[in-house]
Parts: sequence; structure tokens; C-alpha cells
Amino acid sequence: MYSKSGCLDEAIKVFDGMVGRDVQAWTAMITGLGVHGRAEAALQLFRRMEDEGTRPNEVTFLSVLNACSHGGLVAAAKECFERMVYRYGLSPKMEHYGCLIDLFGRAGILEEAHELIRSMPFEGDAVAWRALLAACRVHGNVELGEVAQRTLVSLGDEHPSDVILLSSTYAAADRWADIEQLGSVGADNAMEKKKAGRSLIEMDVPGLLPTTIMGD
Repeated sequence: MYSKSGCLDEAIKVFDGMVGRDVQAWTAMITGLGVHGRAEAALQLFRRMEDEGTRPNEVTFLSVLNACSHGGLVAAAKECFERMVYRYGLSPKMEHYGCLIDLFGRAGILEEAHELIRSMPFEGDAVAWRALLAACRVHGNVELGEVAQRTLVSLGDEHPSDVILLSSTYAAADRWADIEQLGSVGADNAMEKKKAGRSLIEMDVPGLLPTTIMGD
């Protein structure tokens, strides 16, 4: 409660005053530190949690990975992910992969983010590919941006923002012809998906039953 309210010092006081701390208490404090931008402190608390004999769970690792993502701590995030799998035998979920993909994208290591998405033991996830596409725009990686956009189309999870992101990537590379072509394809797809509108009007005429008229 204190962490969510912005009173991090009060949260720390309550945590430090606890006689016994379970995994939920440790995780809540790690989350609070991460949310408030104190990634290094969150990592230190995680190590202290291990040293004092409390076993972290999947939520704990998600909190640590989130803290690493916000703090740009690539090496620490990789170590945490490997620790989760190999030391504790926990199976990462999409949320754990998402934190790493977001972190790799922020750091500009896009090929590593791409390989991570391809190695996930799940079917293609549009959120992950869209995060990669956004990172490609920031770092100007046209080729990988095209791969991400085509994958989103093949997944059937297209969104107008995808075309905007790829167009911005083309613009940064002065590929204006590609922008024009992309705009034409997007317009054609929009026309194909657009359905004719229909209107319903209910008429209540005295002496007759209510009548519904449908028109295009």
C-alpha cells in the first residue's frame, strides 16, 4: 500500500520492522523498489532474500526482471532469468520473456531480442513482435522491422500502429518509396476489412404492431 501510494520510505520501515518475512513480503518490497526506479536496490534485496533462505517464486522473478528492465540492467536480467530456470527449476511465462524483450529493445540489442522471441516455447505472440517492431523504429533497424511487421500480418493480429511504426523506420532511413508502397497496402487492407454499416429504426404506428426497418 505504501509503495503504491508513493511512500517508499514508509514501506521500507514496515518491511524492516517485520519479525518474519514470507515470499510475498519480499516480493512486494522488491516490486516497490523497482517501480520507484531503484533497480540496484531491488537486486540487492533479492540477493538478501536468497541469503536469508527464502525461496523466490515466479512472481518474485517477474518483479526483479521488471526492475532490471526499467533500470537498463541487461547483464543482471540475463543472470536472473538463468537463475530462475536452472537453479530453481521454474518455467518462464510470457511475462518473463516480455520483460527481457523489452529490455533488449531498449538497449538496442535487437538481434538478441529477435532470437529470444524465436526461442520462446509458445506460439507467436503479437505483443512481443510489436515490442520488437517499436524498438526497430527507435534504433533504425529496417530489415528486422520488416520481419516483425510481416510476422504480425501472418499472425492475423494487425494494428494501424504497426504501419505507423514501420513507416517511421523507413522515414529515418530516407526510404520514401517504401513508405508510399506501405501506405497503399495498408489502405487496400482497410478497404477489404471494412464492412457495410446498417441502421435499425423501430417504428411504432398507432393501431399496428411495432415494426423494425433495416437499411444499408
